[in-house]
Amino acid sequence: MATTMKFPEDLVIQDLERPRKIIVNFIRDYVEKTGLEGIILGLSGGIDSALVTTLATEALGPERVRVMLMPVQKEKDEHNIKDATQLIKQLGISFEMFELKQAVDAFHPLNLDRVALGNVAARLRMITLYSQANQHKLLVAGTGNRSEILTGYFTKYGDGACDLLPIAGLYKANVRLLSEHLGIPKSIIEKVPSAGLWANQTDEGELGITYNELDIVLFLRFDREYTADQIVDWGIERKKVDRVYHLVKASQHKREPIPSPDI
Repeated sequence: MATTMKFPEDLVIQDLERPRKIIVNFIRDYVEKTGLEGIILGLSGGIDSALVTTLATEALGPERVRVMLMPVQKEKDEHNIKDATQLIKQLGISFEMFELKQAVDAFHPLNLDRVALGNVAARLRMITLYSQANQHKLLVAGTGNRSEILTGYFTKYGDGACDLLPIAGLYKANVRLLSEHLGIPKSIIEKVPSAGLWANQTDEGELGITYNELDIVLFLRFDREYTADQIVDWGIERKKVDRVYHLVKASQHKREPIPSPDI
């Protein structure tokens, strides 16, 4: 894992108070504009949802932030539940646990493969959040970061479905730094990123590249407008650059409006 890899200049945010204030103000202003009661989101025990929850709590106060813990199987997700409940206590927010096992099991007669069934779980989480958002007049906050959105590393109409995306402008490296800055528990920050969709599933394993390398490729391409050859010359292996370019291209449909013909 390329934890010691040097980042390009300007990729890493130095003044972390700036994004903190921008995101907090964004959440507060958007909720007030809609006239709704607050925010709901899925808290997985991972760093992205922990950061969004922390920023939303600062923006709105703990009484206007609600989180759902939605493991597929509680007994197999105890470490994430423990980390999530630690943050919940730290922030003083309300939560509800909803196990997805029975709902996911209902899809087994369709003989779905592992990825398709994992996407079912992600979409069931979306349904759960929106059911509670409707019930309590809340907005659903997404937890996607810039690295994942650009590569399409989210389930369409699953974790990609939300009313606002507070950390969509942060690369994963800056998600970590801002989380440290805000005092999010180390057990969450240092955890191997995973969507928890099946046993031993990891984000980096599915992406085929470490987050540090991914951030570098994306930053050089989108923020510096480097060509693929220039990124290789910078120091990233060709196969990894090609992998990221493929992910970006293949997931373009996830970031665009639903197409329809001109009539």
